[in-house]
Amino acid sequence: MNIHTVMVTYNRLELTKQAIESYFATRTGPGSLMVVDNNSTDGTREWLDKARFDGPFQVWLLPENRYPGYATNRGWEMAPGDPVLLHRADNDFVFLPDWETHVRLQFSINEHLGQLGLRTDEEELHNPHNVGGNCVIRKALWDEGLRYDERPWPKIAAKVPGYTEDSFLSPAVRKLGWEWGRVTQPCIRSISRESTEDPYYRQTWKDRGIHQ
Repeated sequence: MNIHTVMVTYNRLELTKQAIESYFATRTGPGSLMVVDNNSTDGTREWLDKARFDGPFQVWLLPENRYPGYATNRGWEMAPGDPVLLHRADNDFVFLPDWETHVRLQFSINEHLGQLGLRTDEEELHNPHNVGGNCVIRKALWDEGLRYDERPWPKIAAKVPGYTEDSFLSPAVRKLGWEWGRVTQPCIRSISRESTEDPYYRQTWKDRGIHQ
């Protein structure tokens, strides 16, 4: 199963470097990587612009921060070839060995599985509503019209505080008649250090309507 990965970036360059390095260190099967940057201001764009010539991945630099839903849709619609699976990755997670093998296995043993979250049920605190940002879908669902909600976080939060594009994708998977689930073994690990002292996270929480 060919997997096309879209990694969404916005600042936090050092985390992005770790995420990309771990992706290539753990990838075992056919696949491709596109990094879509949401107009970073910390040197990420300049680094990506140079790194893409040294590494086997594509880069798309957006002219403004359009948030993860828009960025992922653009990256998925640009998938080279005809991948079986479409993967969204956040730039504050690293990949663990055998994650790809486990993902392919889950889709192989369940023909009704449309979306697979890359964190376990325990890691997602048994959230019954959606799998979270790091996930893989069958391209068949994309072909059926499945898309992320492209509204910026503040616009979503203005109506439903705490919601993001993830909140709508898993329910949409079920509306199309497919199942969603989560990995049963750890596949990724967070490398972020969320803190109220960090301006990045303060802004992120504000955008999502979590904190002012």
